[in-house]
Amino acid sequence: MKKRKKQNITLAVIAAVILVAIISYNYSVDQVKIKGFNFGNELQQIQDEVKKLQNDFESKTIQWQEGDLTKEQLLEFSQKSILELETLLPKYDELTAPEPFIASVDLFKLSTETQIESNRQYIKWIETGDESFKIHSDSLFQESFEYEIAALGIYKAAQQGISP
Repeated sequence: MKKRKKQNITLAVIAAVILVAIISYNYSVDQVKIKGFNFGNELQQIQDEVKKLQNDFESKTIQWQEGDLTKEQLLEFSQKSILELETLLPKYDELTAPEPFIASVDLFKLSTETQIESNRQYIKWIETGDESFKIHSDSLFQESFEYEIAALGIYKAAQQGISP
């Protein structure tokens, strides 16, 4: 009888240990999912802000081209726009990116940095009329787009558990 009681106690202890291990594992997995979800939302907020600022910049350049905005007004707006974009750059570094997403964050940041430089070159073209600045701006704009596409590809692959 004592032997059977010890076996029952041992089995109960083993079952309890297994149950605690399963609960701990599920909790850990849930925490990782929550952290990943929060990371994704934070990155999306940064990207949305970059997109908004860039759309505003492009809108103002169209207004200038159509004569609805003076050169001085566009240049003033452009300087503010660049400063606002620059304030977003440290936010990429502040993200707590899960390991598989780090490369995509780096590329999103590089895309934004390249976009800022493209805008600077565009402003120099407006200020000077020197076409080489416009050509360089266009080239950087394309480069920024390519970085963003690569970042999106790596991000999507990481979401699916595919290593780059």
